[in-house]
Amino acid sequence: MLKYLSYIYIIIMVLTTSSYTYAYNENDLNKLLQNNECINCDLSEADLKKLNLVGANLEGSNLDKANLWRANLEGANLTNCSFEGANLRRVNLQNTNLDNSSFRWAIIRHALMDGATARNTDFRKAGIRKTSFKNVILCNSNMKYGIDNSGCEK
Repeated sequence: MLKYLSYIYIIIMVLTTSSYTYAYNENDLNKLLQNNECINCDLSEADLKKLNLVGANLEGSNLDKANLWRANLEGANLTNCSFEGANLRRVNLQNTNLDNSSFRWAIIRHALMDGATARNTDFRKAGIRKTSFKNVILCNSNMKYGIDNSGCEK
C-alpha cells in the first residue's frame, strides 16, 4: 500500500511542478515589430493590442490566445494562421487574406472584416458578434451553421 501511495505522490509532484507553456517566441515578436513580417512565427499568447500591423505578412503563424484587441491588420496576409482562442475584439481585418486559417474559440466582436477573403477558413465555435462582413469571400468556410460558400466564384 505504501508503495502505491509513493507512486501517486510522485505522479502528483510531477504534474504540479511541470509547466506546459505555449507563450510566444520573443525573437518572433521582435521580428514582427521591426519588419512588419513574421512568417511561420510563434506569437501565441502575445499581447498585440492596439498595434498598427497594416499590410503585415504573418503567413503560417500561430496566434492562438493572442490579444489583438483594437489591432489594425488591414490588408495583412494571414493565410494559414491559427487564431484559436484569440481576442479579436474591435480588430480591423478589412481586405485581409484569411484563407486556410482557424478561428475556433476566438472572440470576434465589433470587428471590421469588409473585403476580406476567407476561403477554407474555420470559424466554428468562434464568438462572432456585431462584426461587419461586407463583401467577404467565405468560400468553403466552416461556420456555426455549416459550410458557407458566399462569394465563391461561380
